Amino acid sequence: MTHRPFQPSVDYPPLARLLAATELRPVTPAALRAQDAELPPHGSLYAAPGKPLTGFGRIRLVDAGPDGELLAYATAWRAPWTPPGDVASLVVGSAGRPPELLLPLTDALEGWARGAGAHRLLGELPDGGAAFLRLLTARGHRVDAHVRTATARLDALRPATPPPGIRFGTLATTAAPQPALQLYRLYRETLQDNPGFADALPDFDRWYAEAVTGEGCRPDWVFTAECAGRVVGVSTARTTDDPHTCHIDYTGVLRPWRRRGLARALKTFAAHRLAAHRVRTARTAVEAGNSPMIAVNSALGYRWGPGRYRLVKDL
Repeated sequence: MTHRPFQPSVDYPPLARLLAATELRPVTPAALRAQDAELPPHGSLYAAPGKPLTGFGRIRLVDAGPDGELLAYATAWRAPWTPPGDVASLVVGSAGRPPELLLPLTDALEGWARGAGAHRLLGELPDGGAAFLRLLTARGHRVDAHVRTATARLDALRPATPPPGIRFGTLATTAAPQPALQLYRLYRETLQDNPGFADALPDFDRWYAEAVTGEGCRPDWVFTAECAGRVVGVSTARTTDDPHTCHIDYTGVLRPWRRRGLARALKTFAAHRLAAHRVRTARTAVEAGNSPMIAVNSALGYRWGPGRYRLVKDL
């Protein structure tokens, strides 16, 4: 079967069904169109001689069946804040589709990335794709990280007392000066120690639009730990389609305040506040090599589920 470019006029509904069937993420055709509407209409990739690739651009390909359903979908893209030289990618197939039939799509994405001047191709693959993983590693892809999912019942956690000198609150109630800017700087510092983070932090305005006011975000669900007016820890939750379930988006503590039980106490504080909003279950994702956060979540009763591999191929 030959692949073809994604066609916005007809492919949004079957793409939404494919993504939902692969349990990648629940989406609707309208949501996919809205996401695309926020992107520049034309890409602008640039690689000067001796310099890494920068700018924005993407490619989208599909394998379509005779009835118009999508048997596979592949995309590669660069955002302006992606580390120079990198291109991200995604390949998904319908249930039961032989993984070797996905290889022409991966080859096409790699060819596009090489032609654009990229140095690395990044990708993700669910735990269940062992056969496809073997094919990709044989073609030069390597596993860079293994991100695990976990869930916990929030109403089963006991209240926690913050460490001495620490005050818990939220972004909606804090009296700390310039709290959003402080949070941005905290993200920038703590993400350097997070083995599950492979991208680059965007500028403040885009970060704020994504992490504070983006889909599912609420200022009163951005839980903060403060010391003498300084934000030293954060645990952020997002709403989901289920009003009784939230997603713990990010938890970070500045280095001088670590090893005091602060992350665990802050997540417990957040759990009780979320439970007061009738949220019963929390979901999260942690890189398997992030042993401190694995230990914190395990102590809080999180149960580990399937995850995904992050792949890298040098071009």
